[in-house]
Amino acid sequence: MTPDSPAAVIFDLDGTLVYSQGAYFAAEREALAHFGHHQFTAADHAEFVGVGMREMWRRVVATRCVRAGADELLELSNRLYLDHVRRAVTLHRGVVHLAGLLRVAGVPLAVASGSSRQVIDTVLTSSRLTSLFPVWVSAEEVPRGKPDPAVFLEAARRLSVPAGACVAVEDAAPGVSAALRAGMRCVAVSGTAARPYPGAVRSGRLLVAEHEVFDPRDVMRRIGAMSTRMAPPPPKARR
Repeated sequence: MTPDSPAAVIFDLDGTLVYSQGAYFAAEREALAHFGHHQFTAADHAEFVGVGMREMWRRVVATRCVRAGADELLELSNRLYLDHVRRAVTLHRGVVHLAGLLRVAGVPLAVASGSSRQVIDTVLTSSRLTSLFPVWVSAEEVPRGKPDPAVFLEAARRLSVPAGACVAVEDAAPGVSAALRAGMRCVAVSGTAARPYPGAVRSGRLLVAEHEVFDPRDVMRRIGAMSTRMAPPPPKARR
């Protein structure tokens, strides 16, 4: 990745800062079961990872026999997911530590997520991350969710920085696509997320830094945001 210093770094939330796919899958299955649909598998869930929740439910309603509308399913699944989150939030600690390092280095931060504002608020509050991220953008606040770049472009606008000078951090291919289409460089915390974009990896626009071996200081160096000051330890998740 080219070492240009980023004007801001914009993080995806679910799957990037916090481990949430298990809770989302459980909430989706429970919401569908409430309306009599019991054939929603882990493979079905994986098909929508990285896609905004409203867009996901629109596709589900359009392609499956569900006796409910997208808005009903969205409202119920959000409520069920929040119940799971309030009981426990597990952080991806390496990525959270990166955010802490960036904050100490004076780099503006934001969250750009496919979840609702209520979900973002609850997750950040439950995981004690609100102080790191003064700006949050939900896909529900823009015309289209990821892979459309609108949520990233809106985050850059709210931070008052050029989108092309930002770095995004993502865990899913639709999010990587959205970041690249917004003109941003991107850090993918999953090789699977980066796999469709080999050209971006070769050109230095996309850096792969897997969750399992994530080195926050190395990522700082490679995106050009290294600070000599020490960051505080990442906050502990509530259990």
